[in-house]
Amino acid sequence: MQIYHGKVISLDKDNNVYEYLVEDQGRIVHLGDSLPPEYSAKENLNVVELNNRVLLPSFGDAHMHFSNWALIAVSYFDVREAKDISEIQQIIRKEMAENKKKKAVIAFGVSKHSVKEKRLIRREELDAVCADTPLILVCYDGHSAVINSKMMGKLPDDVKALRGFDAENGHLFNEAYLAGTDYAASLVPPLDLVNSIIKSFDLLAEKGVGMIHATEGIGFPNDLDITLVSLIARAVTKKSCFQTRLFFQTMDVEKVLKRKLPRIGGCFATALDGCFGACDAALHEPYSNDPDNTGILFQEEEEVIEFAKKANREGLQIEMHAIGDAAVSRAVKAIETALLDFPRKDHRHTIIHACIIPDEDLKKIADLGIGITLQPSFLISPLEPVSYLEEILGSRVKKGSPIKSLIDAGIHVSGGSDAPVTYPDPIEGIYGACNHPYDPEQSVSVINALKMYTYEVAWTSFDETDRGSLEKGKIADMIFLNQDPLIMNPEDLRSLNVEKLFLSGKEYQSGMGIMGMLWNGLTGRSEKI
Repeated sequence: MQIYHGKVISLDKDNNVYEYLVEDQGRIVHLGDSLPPEYSAKENLNVVELNNRVLLPSFGDAHMHFSNWALIAVSYFDVREAKDISEIQQIIRKEMAENKKKKAVIAFGVSKHSVKEKRLIRREELDAVCADTPLILVCYDGHSAVINSKMMGKLPDDVKALRGFDAENGHLFNEAYLAGTDYAASLVPPLDLVNSIIKSFDLLAEKGVGMIHATEGIGFPNDLDITLVSLIARAVTKKSCFQTRLFFQTMDVEKVLKRKLPRIGGCFATALDGCFGACDAALHEPYSNDPDNTGILFQEEEEVIEFAKKANREGLQIEMHAIGDAAVSRAVKAIETALLDFPRKDHRHTIIHACIIPDEDLKKIADLGIGITLQPSFLISPLEPVSYLEEILGSRVKKGSPIKSLIDAGIHVSGGSDAPVTYPDPIEGIYGACNHPYDPEQSVSVINALKMYTYEVAWTSFDETDRGSLEKGKIADMIFLNQDPLIMNPEDLRSLNVEKLFLSGKEYQSGMGIMGMLWNGLTGRSEKI
C-alpha cells in the first residue's frame, strides 16, 4: 500500500482535485481530502509527500508511428535541428563515419522551411557526403523524402514509374514516396528494428508516457514490424505494465482478422490524402498559391466506403488519415455509410489529423460519435511555420485544427505526436493545444489539454474504464510533475517536467536485454495489444 499526499489532479469527469490518493496492489483504493480511519489509524504509514509536485494520470500518445520513430531515435538519426544544408551534410557525414557497416540508412526531419536556403536538399548534395550507402532522408511531414544515387539505383523500376518520382533531385512525393519508403524499410536489418523498439519504450517512459497507439505496417517483409511490435509490446507490458494498442495500417481486413487485432487503420495504406508540406493534402478548393492544385485523394471513394463497411461489419475500430477538408469529407462519408449499413453505437471510429474540417462535417462527426486524434505539436513546429501555411492556404489557415470547437461540440479529441513527425513529448502537445498559433480562440484550457493526453487517449482505445483518470478502482498509472499546470500561465507550460512514472502502482524500471524481452513476449500472449 502507498499513500500520496499533496495535490492530486484526477482528470475525472468532474475535474476533481484531491489531497490524498491511496494505491494498493496496483489499483486506486481511495481518493479524498482526508484519510479514512482504516488508513489513518495504521502505524508506520508509508506516505509520499508531493510538496510542490502534483500527481496526475500517466500520459498517452494517441497516434505515433512507433517502430519508424524508434529506428530514427535509436538506430539512425535526425536532422531537424540543422539550420542550413551544410549542417545537414555535416550531420550525415558524422553519422556515416560512426556507422560504416550500415547496409542502408534511414534519416528523418529535413524541411525546406527551417533551412536558410528555403529548399529541400538534393540528390547530389547527399551523394557528396554519402555516396556508397543507400540513404533515404524522410521529410519532416512524413509524406516526402530525398534519396541519394545509391538508393535510387536500388529502387525497383515500378517505384520510379509512380507519380511524384523526381530523378533529377532525388525527391519522392505522392505514391512514389509511399512505395519508396516501403522499399527502404525492407532494407532495415531485423536486429536493428528489435533493438530500436526495445530501447524506445524507455524513452517514452522518460516523458511520462505509459500508453501508446502504435500505427504499424510500412514495407517490412511479411509485416515484420507488426509481428515485432506485438511481441515486444507484450513483453514490456508483462515486465512494466506499459500499454500498447496496435493499429495495422492496411485496408486488407482479412489480414487484421487473421492476427485477431480489434482495430485497423492509421496512415500510409489508410491515408486518404497527403499533407500540407507536400501540398498533396486534398482540398475542396485549390491551394492559394497554385490554382490548379487541389491535392490528391489516394483511393477512389467507393474503395474507401467498401473498406469502412467491411471493417465495421467485422466489429473493428477504424482509423483513417485525413488532413485536407476534402479528405475529411470522404472519411466522414465512408464512416457514415458504414454505420448506416451496420449500426454500432460504440464504435470509436476515428479520423487522424483532420486539420481542416468543413462545418457540416464537424456536425456529422459529433452526431456519428466519430473521434478525432490531433497533433497539437504540429501547430508550433518551426518545420512547418504559420507563414508557410498562410501562403498555401490563405485565410483557411484560421480554421486549422479547431480544437476548442471540436471539444465544445462534444467530440472526443485525443492528442498524439505522429512521431517521428514531432517528438513524442505530451508536454509539447499540451503547450500547443493551449497556445494555438492559427487562431488563439481555438486554444483550450489546461485541464482539457491534459485530458487530451490522458483520458481521451484511453477512451479512444476502449481503456477508459481502467485508465486515463485517477478514480477509485482504476489502475494506478500515474506521474509526478515538477509543478502544478493548473495554476500556470499557458505560455509557461513548457517548463513542466515529468519526474516519475508509475504503472500499476510501481515506478517504471527501464532496461531489459533482447533475449529477456523476446522471452517475455513469447510467454505474454494474454497481454492486451
